[in-house]
Amino acid sequence: MRNRLVLLVVAVLLAACGGGGGTASTSQSTSSLSGYINVFAAASLTASFSALSISFHQANPGVGVNFNFAGTPTLLAQIEQGAPADVFASADTTNMDKLTSDGYTADTSKIFARNQLEIVVAPGNPKGITGLARLMPASFTQQTSRRPAPRCRAFRSRPPTM
Repeated sequence: MRNRLVLLVVAVLLAACGGGGGTASTSQSTSSLSGYINVFAAASLTASFSALSISFHQANPGVGVNFNFAGTPTLLAQIEQGAPADVFASADTTNMDKLTSDGYTADTSKIFARNQLEIVVAPGNPKGITGLARLMPASFTQQTSRRPAPRCRAFRSRPPTM
């Protein structure tokens, strides 16, 4: 039952991620599933997963979803320490691969979204910014925890001087 529920939640979330931006269906569901599922998801997914949960609840009124949103390394540590996670939505493949290789997952992972770091500049790019290195002064340094969030990895090393 629990595996079927996990697969259903993942399928609904994946289908909604690839949706055309329409509104959620309001028709009554014939789902006979009941219980709760624990979804551990990267903090960057808070808004989208919270919105998706509305569609999921409409389709499956007997199923409750408990979300745990945090940085992916924090979620990884919680799972490794025994926290009950039915679904893990990582911000990167590195942390997902670690859980898989350490035997914490029941199946192979699936990539359901991608993102790309973007830089926005003033019209005409008057400062000639062509990359991250131009955005930080040469004296920039960053202090991070032992395992920084995936989106922070772009800033791990000090950029070359300009």
